[in-house]
Amino acid sequence: MRTRLATLCLAALVLSPVALHAQGLTAIQNYSADFRTEQPLTFSIFGNGGYDNMRFKDPALVTSNIESWYVQGGFGATYTRPDPTTPFSFSLDASAIHYIDGVPRFDSTFYNTRGTVNFEHRFSERLKISNNFFATYGVEPNNAFGFGASTTIWNGHYLYGYNNFNISYAWSPRFSTTTSYTIDGIAYQDDIVATPEDRYTHLFAQQFAYALNRQTSLTAEYRYRMTVFDKTPSKNFNSHFALAGVDHAWSERFSGSVRAGAEFYESDVESNVAPYAEAALNYAVARETMVRWFAALGFNGAELAAFTSRYGVNTGVQVNHNISKRVSVNAGANYAYSEFENPGAANVTEHSLFLSTGLGYNVLENLRLDAQYSFSMLQSNNILREFDRHRVSLGATASF
Repeated sequence: MRTRLATLCLAALVLSPVALHAQGLTAIQNYSADFRTEQPLTFSIFGNGGYDNMRFKDPALVTSNIESWYVQGGFGATYTRPDPTTPFSFSLDASAIHYIDGVPRFDSTFYNTRGTVNFEHRFSERLKISNNFFATYGVEPNNAFGFGASTTIWNGHYLYGYNNFNISYAWSPRFSTTTSYTIDGIAYQDDIVATPEDRYTHLFAQQFAYALNRQTSLTAEYRYRMTVFDKTPSKNFNSHFALAGVDHAWSERFSGSVRAGAEFYESDVESNVAPYAEAALNYAVARETMVRWFAALGFNGAELAAFTSRYGVNTGVQVNHNISKRVSVNAGANYAYSEFENPGAANVTEHSLFLSTGLGYNVLENLRLDAQYSFSMLQSNNILREFDRHRVSLGATASF
């Protein structure tokens, strides 16, 4: 099964002609932020309301269903400085959401905070450092699902943090190296969920790149990942990666990357070697259109519970487009296929999907109305985990 999955996913990652945050996607996804468009310091306040319907497939779990109207309000701030020597950007938003009918097992009021800080500094034409930071505290799984961090099921408040620091040096016009260190971790407020899920990961990477021309570079890379579970140390695992890849820029605003190779997975109960791959496409046209696609194939530490390993593919796409000065649309999709293995029990396979779409309308230059719809589902041969979720909202945002 794993061999077939690897073959299919590798083909999809490398050959897909369409641009369709992903587990372990550190080298491609996070080495640099987008500093090309200046964004003056902007503050915003927002409010919305809607309906949330989450239903488990197993009738025994009917008391865990979410069926409630909700209201939400919050504020945010963004800033981007596209300086040629030290570009810098940050964003922050915080909100509170209240479910009128409450949420089973949890409270009725929840809090969400999300922030990013990105910067680069060029000491010279040869030497550059950069740092990318992301953190979120909240309840929605999709805020950390793209990083392969959160559980698929809604499990209350969690804190997720991610930071990538790297140093790049050009030894010659064609040959360069990048050394990076990444740390990320997740912690749940609910003790039942925290016991199997709370963990942090260290990732060390050394990349070598050779430029064939101005548009294309070949890469070779070694990585070492160490994952430590806070409350269940028997789940700790390490991975070594041997990867080769290509970076290509079709233009200043359209670029793509591919990495492929082997992952050597080791834990106290399992030692395995499996294909690893990741890919990304980034496309931007001024402020009108933005498309980002990421995908990764490999081992993941989320939702291991009683299993010894989780292997699968995680892919996501986000599209934003300004139809006119007043009207904008957005859409996103994240899909994950996972194989959970346990020598002492039946294996579990799962498909999880997040879909979202929205429409924005600028009533005034600083006042926007928004309508959003999202759908998420999980299919599993463990019926206790299967669910469907629909969520709709209408709201307004004022910026100044």
